[in-house]
Amino acid sequence: MRFESAELAKISINCFLVSSVTTANTLAEICEHTGADWSEIAPALRLDRRIGPHAYLTPGLGIAGGNLERDLVTVRQLASRYGSDAKVVMAWQNNSRYRSAWALRQLHRVVLPRCSHPRIAVWGLTYKAETHSLKNSPAIDLISALAPFKITAFDPVASDSSIHSANLELAPTALAACHKADVLIVMTPWKEFSQIDPLMIQAEMCGRVIIDPFGIITAPGFTHLQLGH
Repeated sequence: MRFESAELAKISINCFLVSSVTTANTLAEICEHTGADWSEIAPALRLDRRIGPHAYLTPGLGIAGGNLERDLVTVRQLASRYGSDAKVVMAWQNNSRYRSAWALRQLHRVVLPRCSHPRIAVWGLTYKAETHSLKNSPAIDLISALAPFKITAFDPVASDSSIHSANLELAPTALAACHKADVLIVMTPWKEFSQIDPLMIQAEMCGRVIIDPFGIITAPGFTHLQLGH
């Protein structure tokens, strides 16, 4: 581990600890007003594989889908009703919106200063892999934000009927979406994308920039932008 990573590792541990403490304190106060009992809830948390040794530590594009956002809204509504403090939940939501726009910021930083009207390829439209759902999908938000530009996208399961955007064309394959593209943006980490030959990607594209938040592509010769790197 490099020195900088070691320093941030220590800080990261404490940030996760603060998050756990704040979550427990916030929801415990909700218990006081609703008849719930935190001592009954805490053991249930320890049963979830995503908490503890199997904690979710992979950076992503915010909180997508429907369930997480729905529950955060519920906590805020309960806190407002009972005069409790849930500003930390609002902060989570604000941070999620900021994270969701990460790919858009990279595009503005690296691509648009050099190419004012790029052809953009997008891989993945669903909010996560192994789902058909587009609810709160960062990819759909990205496409909306890039309305002036031509976008060709591919997703293994999303269909034409589920997406309505004038600037979007769906390609039949991932490589077809890359044809003459100036930049490739990976918005959903479908496993099949990692199995595509990078030389074939290079042959299809005009540009040499890949915005890949999840780091699922290894493509020498490209400017490769990834979360946390």
